[in-house]
Amino acid sequence: MAFIASIARRQRLTLVCGQVLWLGCLLCGILFADGMSQTVHVEPKQPSVDLFTEILANNCGIAAMAFSGVATFGLGAVLVSLFAGLSSGLFIAHAYALGAGPFARTVLPHAVLELPAFGVAVAAGLVPALALARALLAGRKVQISQSLVDAAALLGLSMAMLVVADCVETWVSTR
Repeated sequence: MAFIASIARRQRLTLVCGQVLWLGCLLCGILFADGMSQTVHVEPKQPSVDLFTEILANNCGIAAMAFSGVATFGLGAVLVSLFAGLSSGLFIAHAYALGAGPFARTVLPHAVLELPAFGVAVAAGLVPALALARALLAGRKVQISQSLVDAAALLGLSMAMLVVADCVETWVSTR
């Protein structure tokens, strides 16, 4: 736990940037939803290990794509935020249109952990780019190996958060 706490302190700015980027795109999707037609319907699903695996694979895939920003100096993280963040925002807005009660039962229980987990994955993809920018602005040498360790640890934190959120989505939100 101390390891993650030290990384969170070191990467505080990056974590804020990742959350702002992800949640900003999500908010834009919510705001633009009125102008787009999309049919959202409630499709009851049976809780099962297969459902959990399907949800986890999808969410970890999104987190991994955000992490690709490590190799693309943040571009992958930005693109994932734009695409997945806007799409998630549209879905949330249209799901809310079904009513506050169904929304609160089927989306909120897992979304409170899942959405910040994606922000952490986006932050992980931004770590090397922001480390380089901060080092250049401060006129010091870039410690790329430290930033790669921090990025990998943030991805691990994101994945752990997603496992918990996906358990909630599978066994709580589906009821």
